[in-house]
Amino acid sequence: MDGRVQLNSKRLKQLRRDLGLSQEKLACACQERALCVSIATLKRAECGCRVYHRTARQLALFYQIPIKELLSEQTH
Repeated sequence: MDGRVQLNSKRLKQLRRDLGLSQEKLACACQERALCVSIATLKRAECGCRVYHRTARQLALFYQIPIKELLSEQTH
């Protein structure tokens, strides 16, 4: 296992859109909170590509939700 997980891309997009953020603005908001999530990583996650578990943790922190709410059904 390489430490990567697949996130629920639809859920990620919905969370971001609910806040009225573009991928770029979300990446900036993460940076302002000292969370290491780049726009390239956001794009990969929203396209259904696997990302590091650390990235999933960072996004869960940003959205203030449990990490399991971000995981794809395939990951469970």
